[in-house]
Amino acid sequence: MLLVDERDIGNVRIITLNHKNKHNPFSEELENQTKKALNRAKEDDRVKAIIVTGGKDRSFSVGGDFNEVSLLSGEDDVDRWIDRVIDLYASVLQIDKPTIAAIDGYAIGMGLQFALMFDWRIITSTAELQMPELRAGIGCSLGSAILRHAIGYNAMQEIVFACESITPEMAKSYHLVNQIVPSEMLLEKALLRAQEFANYPQIPYSLTKHTMTASMLETIYKSAAESKQVHRLSFSSKSPQAHFSRILKHPVASATTNEVDQLKDE
Repeated sequence: MLLVDERDIGNVRIITLNHKNKHNPFSEELENQTKKALNRAKEDDRVKAIIVTGGKDRSFSVGGDFNEVSLLSGEDDVDRWIDRVIDLYASVLQIDKPTIAAIDGYAIGMGLQFALMFDWRIITSTAELQMPELRAGIGCSLGSAILRHAIGYNAMQEIVFACESITPEMAKSYHLVNQIVPSEMLLEKALLRAQEFANYPQIPYSLTKHTMTASMLETIYKSAAESKQVHRLSFSSKSPQAHFSRILKHPVASATTNEVDQLKDE
């Protein structure tokens, strides 16, 4: 199944995540197809800006696919998963063109972290962000490093420890997003912003962006070893597996609203 749709409007490439589940959980295959699509846009000289979205009436991404993450067992599995996640994030940061995340529905955990790799983030007034890892018994070391770098220590603490839903207004105050728009105008506003950035002189933009993203790349690469250790210990404690097992077996009784929503289309 094609998990990523690509189309051009003028000189802007729109990449739409198209998992069979409308909330776009990041399976390994979705990660791989997303990275390939991003690289194609990066290498295509006709493309001057890139938008990534989850599609109409769909989520940007609810994070890692429960059905795959729940199967992680040994240290090699965990290490490989962290390497995959970091590779996905780096694939956005290493693009020297303007990148825009157009967010509707949910952007949770890995989905929110992925969004933070983009130059500009536009969210609908009905969307919801969250970093719920600790409540699910999953380590949040990589997410913490990304949030601390992006928005500062105190805001990172509040988001990671509370594990609570973040409204668009809260997200704007935290500087997690740049614009809030009505859902029906998401793609229109993303295109306007992308076209505006695409008209900037390319060399100054790309060189300036390189100096900005270099520190985020350094942050995620430096946190890799620690993140692997944190996740190894978390998964060896069986707390994440217990959480996923409860959700997969008894979703209505065990899961939060967004976790139930993630499972509806499985």
